[in-house]
Amino acid sequence: MADLLRSGNTMLNMACPVCNNPIFRNRDGNTFCPTCNRNVLIVKDDAYESNTIKKSDPYHKEKTNVFHPRKAELLNSLQEITLEKIEIITKKLKNETNSQIIKIYTEILVICLEILSKIQGDEEK
Repeated sequence: MADLLRSGNTMLNMACPVCNNPIFRNRDGNTFCPTCNRNVLIVKDDAYESNTIKKSDPYHKEKTNVFHPRKAELLNSLQEITLEKIEIITKKLKNETNSQIIKIYTEILVICLEILSKIQGDEEK
């Protein structure tokens, strides 16, 4: 990222809705995510602001996803919380000997993993 700044790119105060890393603008005015290696088109609308990510697709020329800014923020927050819960339960599970508690922890972990899978699927849409 420092190299991008040194080469004249500008870091914007927006995050990529896919990977949550900073979005940059080059000297030509094009916005992009250096982590995802994707162009980012920022669209301002009267109804609401949205970020549109153009993704390369081998079967189509371009595939465009529209994200409401709060949606990406909420999904990232939910993902972080879910990962924290997985970490907490995994630590508790490591030392647990009661089979009923182990079963409960395992069921919770399965639900958390399903949530993460759905978040990642929603981010790709």
